Amino acid sequence: MRNSAIVLFSCAGLLLSGGTILGGTVAWSLLRMSYYFWTTDIGVELSSSVLFMAGSLLCLPTCWLATLVPYNLKSKSLNATLMGVVSVAMLMLSLGVSSMGSVARAVRDPSALNTSMLRAMAIDGFDPTVRSSFSAMQIELKCCGVQSYSDWYQHRRTLPPACCGRVLTGKSSDICDVPLYSMGCLRPALADIRHFANVLSALSSTLIVVMAVTLFEAAFMLVTYEVEQEKLLSNKPTNPVRIGIACLSHPPQPPHMALVEPSLAPVQYNNV
Repeated sequence: MRNSAIVLFSCAGLLLSGGTILGGTVAWSLLRMSYYFWTTDIGVELSSSVLFMAGSLLCLPTCWLATLVPYNLKSKSLNATLMGVVSVAMLMLSLGVSSMGSVARAVRDPSALNTSMLRAMAIDGFDPTVRSSFSAMQIELKCCGVQSYSDWYQHRRTLPPACCGRVLTGKSSDICDVPLYSMGCLRPALADIRHFANVLSALSSTLIVVMAVTLFEAAFMLVTYEVEQEKLLSNKPTNPVRIGIACLSHPPQPPHMALVEPSLAPVQYNNV
């Protein structure tokens, strides 16, 4: 029991730190990489990272319950709640890891990503959301165009200011003649998405292992406690049945009969 409690406390600490790191990584990455939702077709695959966020949030109640179970072994409901929360968190993280497979397939097929980025570039002049997304992507990844900066000349006469490292302001100074970044955005985007998928998969896999250990220890403590209780009940001596025995100190007396002295007996006279 004591070793199981130590293991549960250790798992609680790992889940707290790991869940915080995973949740922060997912939130920051989605905010930073939000431009991929408008410049590529992998927005659906990236949105599945919400499963990682759900799993990381479930690490907090799991950590709290794991610290309470060793002190409340008699509470079966508390142990069952811990095992239920851990199972749901493991399911969420497992689904998130499997969803990263679609992101990996998109990374292994650069042609699909290239086509979607060129398609988004074609509507850059009409959609302000796509325009700002391309600007943010080029400044963040330090690139210009898809394959190279010359891709922009197919849709506009001048280069966007992001190719010169400037943010779009809507003024006449937004014109960029000589690009600061000559490399296209396809290769940096592939590397960025691959790094994102690898980091989330590694963190989630680690948390899944810790949760599996937590689930096993919780079930082990529950079963061990029940077995010990059955042993205590079986080894408990039974109370002897006390049979009351009436101790006869005197022999039983015959029923009392009214004794009358002869002198007091009624005299019967015969009439002569």
